[in-house]
Amino acid sequence: MTVSEYAVYDDGVLRITRSGSPPIVALAGEIDESTYPGLVGALETAADGHNEIHFDFAQVAYCDLAGLRAIICVTGADHDGKGSRRRVVLHRLSPELETVLRIVGWDGTPGLALNEPWHGDQVPEPGRLWAQQ
Repeated sequence: MTVSEYAVYDDGVLRITRSGSPPIVALAGEIDESTYPGLVGALETAADGHNEIHFDFAQVAYCDLAGLRAIICVTGADHDGKGSRRRVVLHRLSPELETVLRIVGWDGTPGLALNEPWHGDQVPEPGRLWAQQ
């Protein structure tokens, strides 16, 4: 295994790193009104050209509804919840964020999977992304 990660975005409040193929995007810090523009830009960069993308929420201290929606929209599902262009897997979601997804009905978004287990070398260590090259 080798470490292969790079920061897609880091403003001191939110850090987004990407590693591997399919991409694993690790989110660390707070996702709110102040970090939202950076989040959206980073998501476009991280997801570009990939059919599947994994998000690691282990180090997310706070995520507002707008930030969560931006991440869900990476699936490419229509506003009416139909169709998707990309599979998005959310890992290590807090129980609170998972509950919010279920309450607003986004847990049924086509292409979205919640808290699936990591596979083999895909498991990132806390604070670090590890990917098999």
